[in-house]
Amino acid sequence: MIQVLSPSLVIRQLRVDEVSHVGAAINHLLRATPYSTAMEETDLKDQLLHSQPATLYQARWQRHLRLCAWRAGELEGFLDAATGFDQDSLDLPDYRPIGLIRFLVLPTKPELTNEVATALLQAAEQFWRNAGIGYVKAFHMSTGYPAFQAGLGVLPGDWTTHMRIFTGADFQLQERFYGFRRALDQPMEEVTPLAQLSIVQRGKLNDRHYQVYRQTEWIGAARVTGLHIEEERHTVRIANLVDLRVAPEWRRMQIGRWLLRRVINDSITQGYHQMLVHAPHRAHAAINLLNQLGFQEENYRGYTLEKALTR
Repeated sequence: MIQVLSPSLVIRQLRVDEVSHVGAAINHLLRATPYSTAMEETDLKDQLLHSQPATLYQARWQRHLRLCAWRAGELEGFLDAATGFDQDSLDLPDYRPIGLIRFLVLPTKPELTNEVATALLQAAEQFWRNAGIGYVKAFHMSTGYPAFQAGLGVLPGDWTTHMRIFTGADFQLQERFYGFRRALDQPMEEVTPLAQLSIVQRGKLNDRHYQVYRQTEWIGAARVTGLHIEEERHTVRIANLVDLRVAPEWRRMQIGRWLLRRVINDSITQGYHQMLVHAPHRAHAAINLLNQLGFQEENYRGYTLEKALTR
């Protein structure tokens, strides 16, 4: 795909030899975003070239489109788009694939923003229409770069230019996330709420999975990933709680509270300094539990967006 939209602006697909150049533009944004880390060359190749790039949450890819906007040999913008299934649609029967936007790099010169963004989004929409896609999600939590906001990958609320571009292109806000943090300084008392409950722990030190059972019946789960971020010239080890859930029939029995306390204590034992949670705004019970266990709300909002493509 090559489109010449003005005498000097060219939109075309990413080439292998351009990964480092595009990666530098991506990493510039990552370094300025909370809970994000710059990607090494191997990570950039996985995310930009691999047919099934790694994500923190489950997703299934079908086709990828990595669009670059060039003018006079200079990169002015980049759009990472795809078709496939996010975590919400992965297991739905007979569900049609959707369009996905993972990342957008805008020009450093504000006067070029509208032209470049419009060209990139128009090229992506043509790609989706050719693939029979009628619905698009942008910055969904399950399709983001693992290095972007601790793997959450949603659109930060303070990226105001991005927000303007997407809402101006008829994308609608779909989900809002809040950030919560807690110091990991003192262990918490664990009281098992029911008899015969057991926790099975699997995974690696920096990606721990917890499964709760009562005898052989599955009851709940949690997952914690580890990350290191620089704050005021110090490296802070953060335990990132990316999953905490209890089966509907077992809720309101203090099981989630007990599981969260166990996760906190394990993270303290492993030397983490803080715990981070991103919670959707509709998760009222989870937010209430976080507040009760000493988590403080961050000055953060993150958003996912959606758009229906008209014929």
